[in-house]
Amino acid sequence: MGYQRHNEDRAPLPGSGHLEDYTLSFLITAGALCFVLLFVIWAAWGLPATLALAYLADRALIRL
Repeated sequence: MGYQRHNEDRAPLPGSGHLEDYTLSFLITAGALCFVLLFVIWAAWGLPATLALAYLADRALIRL
């Protein structure tokens, strides 16, 4: 069979070669989830545990 997968006569698909940038959406969602997580930790174990975890996360992110 003489079927060609890449045909030069075929028009490109809509949006071909265009990639959406979801960086800002990801950062906003990640920030909201971090806030909720720290709030839940605060409710469960108190403010000192929340502050300690936030400090440790801050130190760990600097090393990456």
